[in-house]
Amino acid sequence: MITTTDNKFYLSKEGLTKAKQEYNKLLEFKKSKTKGEVPAILHSEDVNPEYITFQEDLSILDARLAEYENILKNSEIIKSPSKEKRGEICLGAKIVCEVGGERDEFVIVGSLESNPSLGKISNVSPVGSTLLGHKAGDIVTVNSSIKVTYKVLKISY
Repeated sequence: MITTTDNKFYLSKEGLTKAKQEYNKLLEFKKSKTKGEVPAILHSEDVNPEYITFQEDLSILDARLAEYENILKNSEIIKSPSKEKRGEICLGAKIVCEVGGERDEFVIVGSLESNPSLGKISNVSPVGSTLLGHKAGDIVTVNSSIKVTYKVLKISY
């Protein structure tokens, strides 16, 4: 299960909607799976393999549902910051940086929605966490396996 340090899941409105939809799909799937005939526990004198498979599937499904329940219960919508704070990088910021002489654009999102290949960087990643709080014009060095310097060119929400 993915968690954040303060046990909050930061999601965009779209991300929260997707999580709710996925949770509801899983609930419907569980209902349809348990609505029909459940395999008998015993098949002659041996435990029925169909029953074991059915129980394993339900266990995995219940674990996934519990994970979504935790996410939905502990989620917080990413909101645009106040006018005073819009000059600095916060969750939800769209950032244009210069990295190694090239321009790079990305959005700082919560860990559940991060996808670097789509330009969505997690707020708990080395890059995301280091850039939080910085302003346009700042030069920031991110220390991970290698040192990378980012010059913040533009921040928007």
